[in-house]
Amino acid sequence: MKLFSPLNYLRIRHSEKKWYDFILPSLGAVLAMAVYFFCHDQIPLVGSSGLIVQVNGLLQVLIGFYIAALAAVSTFSNASIDEVMAGDPPILLEKFRGTEIKVELTRRRFVCFLFGYLALMSFILFSVGLVSILLGKMISAWIIGLSSIEVLWFVKTVFVGLYSLILINLITTTLLGLYYLSVRFHQSSL
Repeated sequence: MKLFSPLNYLRIRHSEKKWYDFILPSLGAVLAMAVYFFCHDQIPLVGSSGLIVQVNGLLQVLIGFYIAALAAVSTFSNASIDEVMAGDPPILLEKFRGTEIKVELTRRRFVCFLFGYLALMSFILFSVGLVSILLGKMISAWIIGLSSIEVLWFVKTVFVGLYSLILINLITTTLLGLYYLSVRFHQSSL
């Protein structure tokens, strides 16, 4: 589906990329879940000082930055960024006429995938946060009505884990994108 095509970034294969996309975010999410599980009374999720409100404030700025970075990279005039990346280049598996082919990515194409992915994921995370802010108290009351406060803590802890997984993925991938924009674009391909 065209609307979610920026998720193709996750189909890019490279030995280092899995650290930024999966391993570090997963470790961070487990840590966030543990902290929230043991300190849930001191960490508000919604409300004026809640975690989600604070993150959504940051995401409002980041969404614009990601789109501006994508536009800048797409139009940047430098022949070296249109060469296949040196060393062990990232590979994208694409389907062409029913056959899967491996495409070695250029710096421009990799960074365009990266910032397109970041823009989409930040918009999704912002939307999840917005829905959580608007419906959080109602959902909490519904869960307590059906079960107990312990089940609510468990549901909130799982939510914090999933939310943190996406948020930390955004952070690590943003740092990777900043590395490419500030360092790799200005180095030779060797």
